[in-house]
Amino acid sequence: MVNKARNKEIEDCWDLFLNSAAEEIAYQNFAAIYDRCIDDLLAYGISMGFDEDTCRDAAQDVFCNLFIKRRQLQDVGSLTAYLFRSFRNDILNAYKKTSKFADFDFSRLPFTTEVTVLDRLISDEERALIKSSVETMLNQLTPRQREAIYLRYMQNMDYDEIATLLGMNAGSVRKLVYRSIRSLRRQAKDSDNPLALLVLLWILTGPA
Repeated sequence: MVNKARNKEIEDCWDLFLNSAAEEIAYQNFAAIYDRCIDDLLAYGISMGFDEDTCRDAAQDVFCNLFIKRRQLQDVGSLTAYLFRSFRNDILNAYKKTSKFADFDFSRLPFTTEVTVLDRLISDEERALIKSSVETMLNQLTPRQREAIYLRYMQNMDYDEIATLLGMNAGSVRKLVYRSIRSLRRQAKDSDNPLALLVLLWILTGPA
């Protein structure tokens, strides 16, 4: 899970990449951004249902453009939102070129989530049960709800950023997230695994 401190580190690297007069420092911070963000982009693409090779190609294109357009990106606010938006557009455009269905509704992509639980807190058997319970809850949501939850709570994006990414307005995103959380909480209360509720709450709040 991405936390606020990690996002701050990424934004600091972004500032140095954009504004450092020393090319070596700029390159070092670009490399740091890549190391911190590449796995998140790949996981996002795989969650949308694309294979790893396709996701990796799209991510490489995003980072190549980031480096090439460095001097043109001074007005970018949140780097995380920019990377996810660029990656999503790139991978969906690539899909359009190879798909037989030009008018495919991308909101119907089967967005999936992978739940990670702190290994040291519970046994392998308990972890497997909790993981299964939480993923079952998440899978009861629509693909668009799962994607919104992922972006809001696992990538710490604000509602305006998610709205831009998904082609919605911020008010609709707020309603989508609210209804998703309400559904998850209702399911958690009905779950026969009480630890699943605690893990779900950890996912939705995360470390400070």
